[in-house]
Amino acid sequence: MARFQPANSGQRRAQDNPRFPKSWTTIRDLLDGTVPSGKYVSIVGVVKDYRLPLPTKGTDYKCTLTLCDTSTEYDNEDININIFRSETEMPKVEAGDIVIVSMAKFQVYNGTASLLTSYNTDVFVYEARRLPACKRSGSARGALKPPTRQPKREPDATENEYVLWLFGRIDQSIVPDQHDFSARARQSLNVKDKFCLLQDVRDSKFADLIVQVVKEPYDLGDKMTLWVSDYTENNSFFLQTRDSVDWADGVPTRDGDVYGYTNNRKKPMASLDEENRKWSGPEGKRSLQLTCWEPHASFIRQNVHQGDWVRLRNVQIRYGHNSVNIEGCLREDLKYRDRVYVEIMDPTGDRETLDQRLVDAILRKRTYEKAQKQAHKNGEKRKAQENPQKENRRAKRQKQRENKQKAIEEEAAKQQAALGFNNLIVSEHQDKDIIPLSTILQPVYYTTSIDNQEVKLELPFTCAMYRTNVRVVDFHPACLKDFAVGRAPTEYDYLLNNDDDSESDAAAPAASASSSPPASSPSHHHHDARRLVWQWRFALKLEEASSTKRTKTTPAQAWVVVDNPAAQLLLDLDATDLHASACADELATLRERLFKLWGNLEERKTRLEAKKLQHARDPLHAPPAGSSDDEDDSAGAHGGGDVADADVPGSQLSNRPFTCCIRQYGVPILAEEGGVDDLGQGKKWHRMFGLFGTKIRDV
Repeated sequence: MARFQPANSGQRRAQDNPRFPKSWTTIRDLLDGTVPSGKYVSIVGVVKDYRLPLPTKGTDYKCTLTLCDTSTEYDNEDININIFRSETEMPKVEAGDIVIVSMAKFQVYNGTASLLTSYNTDVFVYEARRLPACKRSGSARGALKPPTRQPKREPDATENEYVLWLFGRIDQSIVPDQHDFSARARQSLNVKDKFCLLQDVRDSKFADLIVQVVKEPYDLGDKMTLWVSDYTENNSFFLQTRDSVDWADGVPTRDGDVYGYTNNRKKPMASLDEENRKWSGPEGKRSLQLTCWEPHASFIRQNVHQGDWVRLRNVQIRYGHNSVNIEGCLREDLKYRDRVYVEIMDPTGDRETLDQRLVDAILRKRTYEKAQKQAHKNGEKRKAQENPQKENRRAKRQKQRENKQKAIEEEAAKQQAALGFNNLIVSEHQDKDIIPLSTILQPVYYTTSIDNQEVKLELPFTCAMYRTNVRVVDFHPACLKDFAVGRAPTEYDYLLNNDDDSESDAAAPAASASSSPPASSPSHHHHDARRLVWQWRFALKLEEASSTKRTKTTPAQAWVVVDNPAAQLLLDLDATDLHASACADELATLRERLFKLWGNLEERKTRLEAKKLQHARDPLHAPPAGSSDDEDDSAGAHGGGDVADADVPGSQLSNRPFTCCIRQYGVPILAEEGGVDDLGQGKKWHRMFGLFGTKIRDV
């Protein structure tokens, strides 16, 4: 006859555990989530399983105890205690022993609850074979094994009494046979490292993988389909191309028919547009299709997304239905049916503790992306064919270049002398001509033929670099503290050196070539500043510097972006949280460096902003609209002039021109309704300018 099972475990604890120590926690409370993760708890339980100590990457060993108590004995549930100690300090247990674990850290990792020992954790083992002899004394003290390390405290009388009561109360049918227990413990030492790269997986093998999910998981109801890659190639994988439309949410619409024999039987995909059906992972034979059944499917459905790095255990490799391409399967463990063999890895964790295999995979990803980027550039450029050159023609051209360079240098010296150039600002590409900013801003036309008629088309932008003479007349943001912004870290920030900072140009803010500054994005101060990656991001409004006196005509002006690499060269400073009080010295250094660039421009802008704020607070004392004072207030506002032209009492702009390098490029933006969308899908090209190759010298 089956034993009576109370419907409520809480009632069972109240009735059967009157002597349960108040400082302890039941295993049921841990499994039900009533205890927050990270809290230190003390538990007592019966040993059901034991994995013998194995060396870790550090100096410690790791063993695992599996315990249950009266709150979980009828539910066939338990909890693992992961013990990290030296090999000589590891506890030795047998099936049915009672173990007290004091001050262990509770954690929920990948949806599984467990305990983790620390330096302050005590583990007390009571031998099951000696506990029956302790019934006369009413205390389990006589069955307590000598501690393997000096404990922080000893179990008190109440705890010893409860251990003895638990030994007589627990259902002994949940305790495994001693022979089976010992066999499983010995088997735990036979851990075979099944990790391999995707390039090495073969049919009929089982493998552990560290891969990235390259397409959003596809839910098939009773299972999930993943596409994963570690950026190695395997000739037995599907061949993926960027333009392929034979994929929908990670599922091949031809069911692996690589030769297209079943094209006339494609699945209906009317609900998906062509763009969503295209392959978005790495090209080539670099991705493995993986089908996951329960319980792994539920974990993937709730936690795994495209871009996540995961560790997969015991993946079965086999050929698919077409017998040409291999696939992966992750099935239920028949022995441990609740175990999930999918673990999400955090590439932004501590660099010292990151799995080196994950580091290697991310480095391979970076190499692949660099190669793809370079291949894309090479595909768009047409290499000019070199014609045979005669020696005399080569010498003639060399002479012409030398004469031209000499003339340029002489003209530049005359112009700099006339303008009173700032010799604290230096730039690269000294051999290039000085191009006036007004010339740079002129549109570029492309002449072509349409219906046998010559047509001139205005290009939205050109990819070009220039040297020009300018002065700074405004900057954005208005506060220097906002010149550095924080962003969430990526996997590369923790793994790679700063040598590749130049690759972060894409993260630079958009800046217009018009009189309006780039939009400012939030500085993310609501995040933990210690976890942010800080980068320079600001813009300068440059005005053409001419040797002729200024006339009523406004000189050519343009906003230029100063991204992180350009700012690091310009300022010789690394970005940091300038709002933090601890960075006051860095802010002062920044202000000093920029004073060499723009003189007292910041002071004038600060006074102008204060004047505008005063008028906004006290509109009765503001100047009448249309008056000269009102025009002065509008000067320097974004889109309404610049700070150099603003009439700020008691302040004369001390701003000297300089030579700098700027580049022109284009970015896609949303087109206005009814406007030209030369990129399609409601987008168009927008011309941009950025500073580069310019540096503020130390005095």
